[in-house]
Amino acid sequence: MITRAAFVSACLLVSGCPSQGASGSQENQNQPSPNASILPAPLLSADPAPAVKADAGRGGIPADSAGRLIVPEAGPPEPTAFRDDAALPRDTLTIKDGTGVTLEAAFKWLDVPGPNATPELSNDALKKAREKTALRVSVDLAPIGRMRFAFASPSFPVPQNAELRAQSEHHGHVLVWPDGNAYRVLRAGTLRALLSEGRADALPLTQVKAERRGKGQLLGLETSKLEIAAPMGDVSLESGNVPNLGRAGDLLCRLILDLVAVDPASKICDDGLTPLKAELRWPKGGKLAFEVSAIARKAELPFGQLFIPPAGATFRSGELPPQAAGVLLTRDDLGAFHTKAVTTEPADKAAPGEGLLAVNKSDSIRYVLIDGVAVAWIRPQSEQLLIGPLPGRYSVSFRDFLGSTIEPPQVVALPARVTVGGPPDAGAPPK
Repeated sequence: MITRAAFVSACLLVSGCPSQGASGSQENQNQPSPNASILPAPLLSADPAPAVKADAGRGGIPADSAGRLIVPEAGPPEPTAFRDDAALPRDTLTIKDGTGVTLEAAFKWLDVPGPNATPELSNDALKKAREKTALRVSVDLAPIGRMRFAFASPSFPVPQNAELRAQSEHHGHVLVWPDGNAYRVLRAGTLRALLSEGRADALPLTQVKAERRGKGQLLGLETSKLEIAAPMGDVSLESGNVPNLGRAGDLLCRLILDLVAVDPASKICDDGLTPLKAELRWPKGGKLAFEVSAIARKAELPFGQLFIPPAGATFRSGELPPQAAGVLLTRDDLGAFHTKAVTTEPADKAAPGEGLLAVNKSDSIRYVLIDGVAVAWIRPQSEQLLIGPLPGRYSVSFRDFLGSTIEPPQVVALPARVTVGGPPDAGAPPK
Protein backbone atom coordinates (compact mmCIF):
# COMPACT_ATOMS: atom_id res chain seq x y z
CA MET A 1 0.00 0.00 0.00
CA ILE A 2 1.41 3.35 -1.08
CA THR A 3 1.79 5.89 1.68
CA ARG A 4 0.61 9.49 1.36
CA ALA A 5 4.25 10.82 1.22
CA ALA A 6 5.19 8.46 -1.61
CA PHE A 7 2.06 9.49 -3.53
CA VAL A 8 2.93 13.19 -3.28
CA SER A 9 6.55 12.57 -4.44
CA ALA A 10 5.38 10.62 -7.46
CA CYS A 11 2.88 13.31 -8.34
CA LEU A 12 5.58 16.04 -8.30
CA LEU A 13 8.05 14.07 -10.38
CA VAL A 14 5.70 12.61 -12.97
CA SER A 15 2.60 14.80 -13.22
CA GLY A 16 3.94 18.21 -12.17
CA CYS A 17 1.32 18.46 -9.40
CA PRO A 18 1.50 21.61 -7.31
CA SER A 19 3.43 21.23 -4.10
CA GLN A 20 1.76 21.81 -0.79
CA GLY A 21 2.37 24.76 1.44
CA ALA A 22 2.65 28.55 1.06
CA SER A 23 6.40 28.60 0.42
CA GLY A 24 6.10 26.14 -2.46
CA SER A 25 3.36 28.26 -4.06
CA GLN A 26 5.56 31.47 -3.94
CA GLU A 27 8.52 29.72 -5.60
CA ASN A 28 6.28 28.56 -8.44
CA GLN A 29 5.06 32.14 -9.10
CA ASN A 30 8.64 33.44 -9.44
CA GLN A 31 9.52 30.96 -12.22
CA PRO A 32 9.40 32.38 -15.81
CA SER A 33 6.43 31.29 -17.89
CA PRO A 34 7.16 29.15 -20.94
CA ASN A 35 4.82 31.50 -22.87
CA ALA A 36 6.64 34.69 -21.93
CA SER A 37 8.23 35.03 -25.35
CA ILE A 38 4.84 35.54 -27.04
CA LEU A 39 3.48 38.07 -24.56
CA PRO A 40 3.76 41.85 -25.19
CA ALA A 41 6.93 43.50 -23.86
CA PRO A 42 6.39 45.54 -20.70
CA LEU A 43 5.92 49.29 -21.23
CA LEU A 44 8.97 51.50 -20.72
CA SER A 45 8.90 53.63 -17.62
CA ALA A 46 8.57 57.39 -17.96
CA ASP A 47 12.14 57.82 -16.81
CA PRO A 48 14.16 54.98 -18.33
CA ALA A 49 17.67 54.25 -17.27
CA PRO A 50 20.33 55.76 -19.53
CA ALA A 51 21.15 53.52 -22.46
CA VAL A 52 24.54 51.92 -22.62
CA LYS A 53 26.43 53.04 -25.71
CA ALA A 54 27.04 50.35 -28.28
CA ASP A 55 30.59 49.20 -28.69
CA ALA A 56 32.21 51.46 -31.27
CA GLY A 57 34.96 49.02 -31.91
CA ARG A 58 35.74 47.37 -35.18
CA GLY A 59 32.61 46.13 -36.90
CA GLY A 60 30.27 47.62 -34.25
CA ILE A 61 26.75 48.72 -35.26
CA PRO A 62 25.12 51.53 -33.24
CA ALA A 63 21.83 50.88 -31.41
CA ASP A 64 19.10 53.10 -29.97
CA SER A 65 17.96 53.17 -26.31
CA ALA A 66 15.66 50.19 -26.86
CA GLY A 67 18.49 48.10 -28.25
CA ARG A 68 17.35 48.31 -31.87
CA LEU A 69 20.21 48.35 -34.39
CA ILE A 70 20.60 51.59 -36.36
CA VAL A 71 21.50 50.71 -39.95
CA PRO A 72 22.34 53.74 -42.14
CA GLU A 73 20.60 54.07 -45.49
CA ALA A 74 22.66 52.76 -48.37
CA GLY A 75 23.91 55.62 -50.58
CA PRO A 76 25.11 55.39 -54.17
CA PRO A 77 28.26 53.29 -54.63
CA GLU A 78 31.60 55.05 -54.91
CA PRO A 79 32.59 55.79 -58.53
CA THR A 80 35.09 53.42 -60.07
CA ALA A 81 37.71 54.14 -62.73
CA PHE A 82 36.95 53.48 -66.38
CA ARG A 83 39.02 50.65 -67.83
CA ASP A 84 41.12 51.88 -70.73
CA ASP A 85 42.26 48.47 -72.02
CA ALA A 86 38.94 46.97 -73.08
CA ALA A 87 35.73 47.98 -74.82
CA LEU A 88 33.02 49.31 -72.52
CA PRO A 89 29.75 47.36 -72.08
CA ARG A 90 26.67 48.43 -74.03
CA ASP A 91 24.80 51.36 -72.47
CA THR A 92 21.29 50.97 -71.08
CA LEU A 93 20.23 54.64 -71.25
CA THR A 94 16.60 55.18 -72.35
CA ILE A 95 14.80 58.11 -73.93
CA LYS A 96 13.22 59.10 -70.60
CA ASP A 97 16.73 59.90 -69.34
CA GLY A 98 17.33 62.54 -72.01
CA THR A 99 16.33 65.69 -70.11
CA GLY A 100 18.74 68.30 -68.78
CA VAL A 101 20.50 71.52 -69.75
CA THR A 102 22.97 72.72 -72.36
CA LEU A 103 25.71 75.13 -71.33
CA GLU A 104 27.39 77.41 -73.84
CA ALA A 105 30.89 78.10 -72.59
CA ALA A 106 34.45 78.89 -73.63
CA PHE A 107 38.02 78.72 -72.43
CA LYS A 108 39.72 82.11 -72.42
CA TRP A 109 43.34 83.25 -72.43
CA LEU A 110 43.74 86.10 -69.95
CA ASP A 111 47.23 87.33 -70.84
CA VAL A 112 47.27 87.71 -74.63
CA PRO A 113 49.64 90.39 -75.99
CA GLY A 114 48.21 93.20 -78.05
CA PRO A 115 48.91 93.89 -81.74
CA ASN A 116 51.82 95.86 -83.11
CA ALA A 117 50.37 99.35 -83.51
CA THR A 118 50.91 100.40 -87.12
CA PRO A 119 48.81 102.69 -89.34
CA GLU A 120 47.84 99.79 -91.60
CA LEU A 121 46.47 97.66 -88.73
CA SER A 122 42.80 96.61 -89.17
CA ASN A 123 41.14 96.32 -85.76
CA ASP A 124 37.88 95.10 -87.33
CA ALA A 125 39.65 92.18 -89.02
CA LEU A 126 41.41 91.28 -85.77
CA LYS A 127 38.10 91.30 -83.89
CA LYS A 128 36.47 88.98 -86.43
CA ALA A 129 39.47 86.65 -86.31
CA ARG A 130 39.35 86.47 -82.50
CA GLU A 131 35.66 85.57 -82.62
CA LYS A 132 36.32 82.90 -85.25
CA THR A 133 39.07 81.26 -83.19
CA ALA A 134 37.38 81.50 -79.76
CA LEU A 135 37.80 78.33 -77.70
CA ARG A 136 34.07 77.52 -77.57
CA VAL A 137 32.55 74.37 -76.09
CA SER A 138 29.01 73.04 -75.66
CA VAL A 139 28.16 70.99 -72.56
CA ASP A 140 25.07 68.78 -72.19
CA LEU A 141 24.27 67.73 -68.62
CA ALA A 142 21.56 65.17 -67.77
CA PRO A 143 20.27 64.63 -64.18
CA ILE A 144 20.73 60.88 -64.55
CA GLY A 145 24.44 61.68 -64.20
CA ARG A 146 25.76 62.13 -67.74
CA MET A 147 27.83 64.79 -69.50
CA ARG A 148 28.65 65.43 -73.14
CA PHE A 149 31.42 68.01 -73.56
CA ALA A 150 31.77 68.97 -77.26
CA PHE A 151 34.69 70.94 -78.74
CA ALA A 152 32.69 73.40 -80.84
CA SER A 153 35.69 75.30 -82.27
CA PRO A 154 38.53 74.31 -84.63
CA SER A 155 41.01 75.98 -82.26
CA PHE A 156 41.58 73.00 -79.94
CA PRO A 157 44.34 70.40 -80.42
CA VAL A 158 41.55 67.86 -80.95
CA PRO A 159 39.25 67.87 -83.99
CA GLN A 160 36.23 70.15 -84.02
CA ASN A 161 33.10 68.30 -82.80
CA ALA A 162 35.11 65.67 -80.95
CA GLU A 163 33.54 64.98 -77.54
CA LEU A 164 34.36 64.02 -73.99
CA ARG A 165 31.62 61.98 -72.33
CA ALA A 166 31.39 61.15 -68.63
CA GLN A 167 29.05 59.52 -66.13
CA SER A 168 28.70 59.76 -62.36
CA GLU A 169 29.45 56.08 -61.76
CA HIS A 170 32.97 56.28 -63.17
CA HIS A 171 36.05 58.46 -62.98
CA GLY A 172 37.69 59.42 -66.27
CA HIS A 173 36.32 60.34 -69.69
CA VAL A 174 35.46 58.75 -72.99
CA LEU A 175 36.88 60.57 -76.01
CA VAL A 176 34.51 60.25 -78.98
CA TRP A 177 35.57 60.80 -82.59
CA PRO A 178 33.72 63.67 -84.40
CA ASP A 179 31.63 61.26 -86.48
CA GLY A 180 30.71 59.19 -83.39
CA ASN A 181 31.98 55.97 -84.99
CA ALA A 182 34.92 55.40 -82.63
CA TYR A 183 35.99 56.11 -79.06
CA ARG A 184 38.72 55.55 -76.54
CA VAL A 185 38.88 55.76 -72.75
CA LEU A 186 40.90 58.47 -70.99
CA ARG A 187 41.85 57.78 -67.41
CA ALA A 188 41.53 60.55 -64.83
CA GLY A 189 44.51 62.90 -65.07
CA THR A 190 44.83 62.64 -68.88
CA LEU A 191 43.20 65.86 -70.13
CA ARG A 192 46.15 68.12 -69.35
CA ALA A 193 48.51 66.12 -71.58
CA LEU A 194 45.84 65.74 -74.27
CA LEU A 195 45.36 69.50 -74.67
CA SER A 196 48.91 70.68 -74.09
CA GLU A 197 50.92 67.89 -75.71
CA GLY A 198 48.55 66.02 -78.00
CA ARG A 199 49.10 62.79 -76.06
CA ALA A 200 46.91 60.68 -73.77
CA ASP A 201 49.38 60.33 -70.91
CA ALA A 202 47.87 60.20 -67.43
CA LEU A 203 49.59 62.30 -64.76
CA PRO A 204 49.86 61.22 -61.12
CA LEU A 205 46.80 62.47 -59.24
CA THR A 206 46.85 64.31 -55.92
CA GLN A 207 44.14 64.52 -53.27
CA VAL A 208 43.60 68.07 -52.02
CA LYS A 209 41.01 70.07 -50.12
CA ALA A 210 39.12 73.20 -51.10
CA GLU A 211 38.74 76.40 -49.12
CA ARG A 212 35.45 78.30 -49.26
CA ARG A 213 35.59 81.91 -50.45
CA GLY A 214 32.03 83.12 -49.90
CA LYS A 215 29.10 83.66 -52.25
CA GLY A 216 28.48 85.42 -55.56
CA GLN A 217 26.03 85.83 -58.44
CA LEU A 218 26.34 84.59 -62.03
CA LEU A 219 23.69 84.14 -64.73
CA GLY A 220 20.93 84.84 -62.21
CA LEU A 221 22.11 82.11 -59.83
CA GLU A 222 23.64 82.38 -56.39
CA THR A 223 27.11 80.90 -56.50
CA SER A 224 29.58 79.38 -54.07
CA LYS A 225 33.27 80.13 -54.48
CA LEU A 226 36.07 77.67 -53.81
CA GLU A 227 39.83 77.97 -53.89
CA ILE A 228 41.79 74.80 -54.69
CA ALA A 229 45.58 74.58 -54.40
CA ALA A 230 47.32 71.64 -56.11
CA PRO A 231 50.93 70.93 -57.07
CA MET A 232 50.13 71.39 -60.78
CA GLY A 233 48.27 74.67 -60.30
CA ASP A 234 45.64 76.60 -58.38
CA VAL A 235 41.97 76.90 -59.29
CA SER A 236 39.38 79.50 -58.36
CA LEU A 237 36.00 77.86 -58.92
CA GLU A 238 32.58 79.51 -58.84
CA SER A 239 29.57 77.18 -59.04
CA GLY A 240 25.78 77.52 -58.92
CA ASN A 241 22.81 75.29 -58.22
CA VAL A 242 21.17 74.73 -61.61
CA PRO A 243 17.64 73.48 -60.78
CA ASN A 244 16.61 69.89 -61.47
CA LEU A 245 20.08 68.82 -62.58
CA GLY A 246 20.91 66.36 -59.82
CA ARG A 247 24.61 65.65 -59.51
CA ALA A 248 25.42 66.07 -63.21
CA GLY A 249 27.25 69.35 -62.56
CA ASP A 250 29.85 67.37 -60.59
CA LEU A 251 31.06 65.90 -63.90
CA LEU A 252 31.98 69.32 -65.31
CA CYS A 253 33.76 70.11 -62.05
CA ARG A 254 35.78 66.89 -62.38
CA LEU A 255 36.77 67.82 -65.93
CA ILE A 256 38.09 71.24 -64.88
CA LEU A 257 40.07 69.82 -61.96
CA ASP A 258 41.48 67.11 -64.22
CA LEU A 259 43.52 69.88 -65.88
CA VAL A 260 45.44 70.32 -62.62
CA ALA A 261 45.61 66.55 -61.95
CA VAL A 262 43.35 66.63 -58.87
CA ASP A 263 42.14 63.19 -57.85
CA PRO A 264 38.32 63.05 -58.27
CA ALA A 265 38.25 61.03 -55.05
CA SER A 266 39.10 64.29 -53.23
CA LYS A 267 35.31 64.87 -53.04
CA ILE A 268 35.66 68.55 -54.05
CA CYS A 269 33.11 67.98 -56.81
CA ASP A 270 30.52 66.15 -54.69
CA ASP A 271 28.32 69.12 -53.74
CA GLY A 272 25.82 68.91 -56.62
CA LEU A 273 26.74 72.36 -57.97
CA THR A 274 27.58 73.23 -61.58
CA PRO A 275 30.76 75.22 -62.37
CA LEU A 276 29.96 78.51 -64.08
CA LYS A 277 33.39 80.15 -63.92
CA ALA A 278 36.92 78.99 -63.22
CA GLU A 279 40.41 80.44 -63.32
CA LEU A 280 43.43 78.14 -63.46
CA ARG A 281 46.83 79.56 -62.46
CA TRP A 282 50.18 77.87 -62.99
CA PRO A 283 53.23 77.81 -60.68
CA LYS A 284 55.48 79.61 -63.19
CA GLY A 285 52.86 82.16 -64.21
CA GLY A 286 50.13 82.24 -66.83
CA LYS A 287 46.40 81.63 -66.56
CA LEU A 288 43.50 79.89 -68.26
CA ALA A 289 39.85 80.78 -67.68
CA PHE A 290 36.65 78.85 -68.25
CA GLU A 291 33.31 80.65 -68.32
CA VAL A 292 29.71 79.67 -69.01
CA SER A 293 27.85 82.33 -71.02
CA ALA A 294 24.36 80.76 -71.29
CA ILE A 295 22.23 78.00 -69.76
CA ALA A 296 19.46 76.47 -71.90
CA ARG A 297 17.08 73.98 -70.32
CA LYS A 298 16.15 71.17 -72.71
CA ALA A 299 12.98 69.12 -72.41
CA GLU A 300 14.71 66.55 -74.59
CA LEU A 301 18.46 66.24 -74.95
CA PRO A 302 19.73 64.13 -77.84
CA PHE A 303 19.94 61.18 -75.45
CA GLY A 304 21.64 59.04 -78.11
CA GLN A 305 24.61 61.40 -77.81
CA LEU A 306 24.83 60.68 -74.08
CA PHE A 307 25.52 56.96 -74.57
CA ILE A 308 28.70 55.63 -73.00
CA PRO A 309 30.05 54.14 -75.16
CA PRO A 310 28.40 55.59 -78.29
CA ALA A 311 26.00 53.14 -79.89
CA GLY A 312 27.73 51.13 -82.60
CA ALA A 313 31.12 52.83 -82.08
CA THR A 314 34.41 50.97 -82.39
CA PHE A 315 36.79 50.87 -79.43
CA ARG A 316 40.22 52.29 -80.36
CA SER A 317 42.70 51.47 -77.64
CA GLY A 318 45.66 53.87 -77.50
CA GLU A 319 44.54 55.94 -80.50
CA LEU A 320 43.46 59.57 -80.93
CA PRO A 321 41.10 61.01 -83.54
CA PRO A 322 42.86 61.93 -86.80
CA GLN A 323 43.60 65.65 -86.87
CA ALA A 324 44.36 67.93 -89.80
CA ALA A 325 47.00 70.65 -89.69
CA GLY A 326 46.34 73.20 -86.98
CA VAL A 327 45.81 76.24 -89.23
CA LEU A 328 42.88 78.19 -87.76
CA LEU A 329 42.32 80.99 -90.30
CA THR A 330 42.08 81.22 -94.06
CA ARG A 331 44.50 83.05 -96.29
CA ASP A 332 41.95 85.86 -96.72
CA ASP A 333 41.47 86.12 -92.94
CA LEU A 334 45.21 86.56 -92.42
CA GLY A 335 45.55 88.97 -95.32
CA ALA A 336 42.94 91.27 -93.75
CA PHE A 337 45.03 91.93 -90.61
CA HIS A 338 46.71 94.83 -92.46
CA THR A 339 45.06 97.11 -94.96
CA LYS A 340 48.14 97.25 -97.19
CA ALA A 341 51.57 95.71 -97.64
CA VAL A 342 54.56 97.59 -96.25
CA THR A 343 58.07 96.45 -97.08
CA THR A 344 60.50 97.78 -94.50
CA GLU A 345 63.66 95.68 -94.89
CA PRO A 346 65.05 92.75 -96.89
CA ALA A 347 63.79 89.37 -95.78
CA ASP A 348 66.15 86.94 -94.04
CA LYS A 349 67.58 84.12 -96.17
CA ALA A 350 65.73 81.55 -94.04
CA ALA A 351 62.39 83.30 -94.58
CA PRO A 352 59.77 81.83 -96.92
CA GLY A 353 58.74 83.67 -100.06
CA GLU A 354 55.67 85.01 -98.27
CA GLY A 355 53.91 84.77 -94.93
CA LEU A 356 55.31 83.23 -91.75
CA LEU A 357 57.16 79.96 -91.28
CA ALA A 358 56.61 79.03 -87.61
CA VAL A 359 58.94 76.34 -86.21
CA ASN A 360 58.21 74.53 -82.93
CA LYS A 361 61.30 72.88 -81.44
CA SER A 362 59.72 72.38 -78.01
CA ASP A 363 58.30 69.15 -76.61
CA SER A 364 54.67 70.33 -76.47
CA ILE A 365 52.07 71.89 -78.74
CA ARG A 366 52.56 75.60 -79.33
CA TYR A 367 50.07 78.14 -80.61
CA VAL A 368 51.44 80.95 -82.76
CA LEU A 369 49.75 84.33 -82.34
CA ILE A 370 49.96 87.17 -84.84
CA ASP A 371 48.94 90.55 -83.46
CA GLY A 372 47.40 88.79 -80.46
CA VAL A 373 45.23 86.37 -82.49
CA ALA A 374 45.83 82.60 -82.43
CA VAL A 375 46.35 81.68 -86.08
CA ALA A 376 47.63 78.09 -85.77
CA TRP A 377 48.85 75.41 -83.38
CA ILE A 378 51.96 73.41 -84.15
CA ARG A 379 52.88 69.91 -82.98
CA PRO A 380 56.15 69.33 -81.11
CA GLN A 381 59.23 69.23 -83.34
CA SER A 382 57.20 70.46 -86.32
CA GLU A 383 56.75 73.56 -88.42
CA GLN A 384 53.85 75.29 -90.15
CA LEU A 385 53.83 77.70 -93.09
CA LEU A 386 51.14 80.38 -92.82
CA ILE A 387 50.28 82.03 -96.13
CA GLY A 388 48.23 85.23 -96.17
CA PRO A 389 49.72 87.98 -94.01
CA LEU A 390 50.81 90.94 -96.12
CA PRO A 391 54.40 92.15 -95.87
CA GLY A 392 54.77 94.37 -92.83
CA ARG A 393 55.61 94.42 -89.13
CA TYR A 394 53.57 92.23 -86.82
CA SER A 395 53.64 91.13 -83.19
CA VAL A 396 54.42 87.38 -83.08
CA SER A 397 54.26 85.24 -79.93
CA PHE A 398 53.94 81.60 -78.85
CA ARG A 399 52.10 79.85 -76.00
CA ASP A 400 50.64 76.49 -75.05
CA PHE A 401 46.92 75.88 -74.63
CA LEU A 402 46.93 76.02 -70.83
CA GLY A 403 49.00 79.19 -70.64
CA SER A 404 51.61 77.48 -68.49
CA THR A 405 54.28 78.38 -71.07
CA ILE A 406 54.10 81.80 -72.71
CA GLU A 407 56.86 83.30 -74.85
CA PRO A 408 57.18 87.10 -74.85
CA PRO A 409 56.00 88.77 -78.08
CA GLN A 410 58.46 90.08 -80.63
CA VAL A 411 57.94 92.46 -83.52
CA VAL A 412 58.75 90.66 -86.77
CA ALA A 413 58.90 91.94 -90.31
CA LEU A 414 57.11 89.42 -92.57
CA PRO A 415 57.89 87.36 -94.51
CA ALA A 416 59.99 85.66 -91.83
CA ARG A 417 60.96 82.39 -90.17
CA VAL A 418 60.37 82.32 -86.39
CA THR A 419 61.38 79.53 -84.00
CA VAL A 420 60.18 78.64 -80.52
CA GLY A 421 62.11 76.29 -78.23
CA GLY A 422 65.62 74.93 -78.58
CA PRO A 423 67.02 71.85 -80.27
CA PRO A 424 66.05 68.55 -78.64
CA ASP A 425 68.46 67.24 -76.04
CA ALA A 426 70.62 64.57 -77.66
CA GLY A 427 72.16 63.45 -74.35
CA ALA A 428 75.80 63.41 -73.39
CA PRO A 429 78.36 63.27 -76.21
CA PRO A 430 79.96 59.86 -76.79
CA LYS A 431 83.29 59.23 -75.04
